[in-house]
Amino acid sequence: MDSLFTPYLATGVCVALVVACSFKLLRHPNLDHIPVVGPSSLLASYWFSKGFEVDLARLAQEGFDKYKSGVFRVANLTHWVVYFHSSHLEQVARASEAEFSAFHASDKSLKTEYTFGVRMDEPRQRLLIQSHLTRRLPSLYADVWDEIVVACNDLLNPKHNEWKAVSVVRVMSIIVCRATNRSFVGLPLCRDPDWLDFNVNHPRVIMQEARTLRLFPSFMVPLVAKFVTNLSGRTRRGVALTGSIIKERLQHMEAEGPDWRGKPNDFLQWWLDTSQETCPVMVMRHMLSINFPAIHSTSTTFSEALLNLAANPQYIQELRDEVEAVVSQYGWTKGALSKMPKVDSFLKESQRLEGIGIFGFPRTAMSDITLADGTFIPQGTILSFPIYALHHDGAVYENPNVFEPFRFADMRKKGFDRSRHQMVTVNPDMLAFGFGTHACPGRFFAATVLKTLLAHIVMSYDIKLEDGKPRPNSLHLGRSILPNPAAKVMFRKRVY
Repeated sequence: MDSLFTPYLATGVCVALVVACSFKLLRHPNLDHIPVVGPSSLLASYWFSKGFEVDLARLAQEGFDKYKSGVFRVANLTHWVVYFHSSHLEQVARASEAEFSAFHASDKSLKTEYTFGVRMDEPRQRLLIQSHLTRRLPSLYADVWDEIVVACNDLLNPKHNEWKAVSVVRVMSIIVCRATNRSFVGLPLCRDPDWLDFNVNHPRVIMQEARTLRLFPSFMVPLVAKFVTNLSGRTRRGVALTGSIIKERLQHMEAEGPDWRGKPNDFLQWWLDTSQETCPVMVMRHMLSINFPAIHSTSTTFSEALLNLAANPQYIQELRDEVEAVVSQYGWTKGALSKMPKVDSFLKESQRLEGIGIFGFPRTAMSDITLADGTFIPQGTILSFPIYALHHDGAVYENPNVFEPFRFADMRKKGFDRSRHQMVTVNPDMLAFGFGTHACPGRFFAATVLKTLLAHIVMSYDIKLEDGKPRPNSLHLGRSILPNPAAKVMFRKRVY
């Protein structure tokens, strides 16, 4: 794939931008009434971009500061993005798909037809996450905890009383992938090095492919996708890894009925039980599509939290005390996690301070809409919320640019609505998991993995930054916020 990104492709991208701007300008929604932040035209935004990505972090913050209660727009190479204020959240969240579509916006962003081969809005997939994955968390928890313990032993494994440097992003991605896939595909596949490599690395490749496709007008995307995407290669590799497992399970189902002996309790089996679509190619693509957000978002969040912990070792003992007290009474159970408000708060504060994106809650206006404040949004408008700026709003959070790990635990102590400040709760002040009916359905599972991993690490290891080195800054790349891939944390077995 890297060989495709040659000077010829770069030239093609430039030509496509000119073609797109020349032929599509008249077909863009008329947004002249909405103020502009940054370059004043789509074509001009290219010249101010970095590596084909507009500096969205700076522009979103500038617009947020300037238009505190209104909307503004930013040129994003091939289209405008209109940023809404948090006061518009409720109206957008209540709107139907025929008004503000989350699925259309997701498809436009990820080009799912060409990168995944399936829609990300598959209703059965969302239903299984809600009805099976979330509701069965108590029974799944022992396996999740076991996989985290075994994965940490395999990948961290410092010698007694000796410090070991660990590549944060790489190692945490593998640990999260193993813990997640213990419930997605079960043993032994969740520990297979090829399956781990496949799922850990494909998000980066898919995002690169989608980023390239977004540079082209829609009529060119089917042709360009043949040259810059590798869906067929991903499919072949995925089927090679899962095909025999799927076939074996289908044979058991046909021969022994729906409750066959030794039947796995994982997402793959739930899909086979409830779907008539059992072709290994399509089943694998659906598994790929649930692994994409589950691994990328969860490992990114935990990598940032781990760096915050290593940079602030004074909080380790306080977390240990909480975990030790709870586990001694309730054991390592799903119910025990709900009694660890400081662990929950530490992770939520890391989400707030760093996050995984400059903006979130994307939607496409499917019809002409007038907001409650009178702002007119024409059909076809791409809109979003500047969540990074919202999470750093001094009017909402005291000392918004300071890491205060027990910020939300303290809020839970003081407030009457204690559940509002839990990690999994979505509200207008915290949009890490989205908001409204399209809030992330897998957030309860993700939070379970995150809290268990943090609790296990503080109980089992001492950690610190490399001697003499500050916490590596996160990288702001276009719309994404990523932990520094070069970041390392020192681990040793806990010294009592």
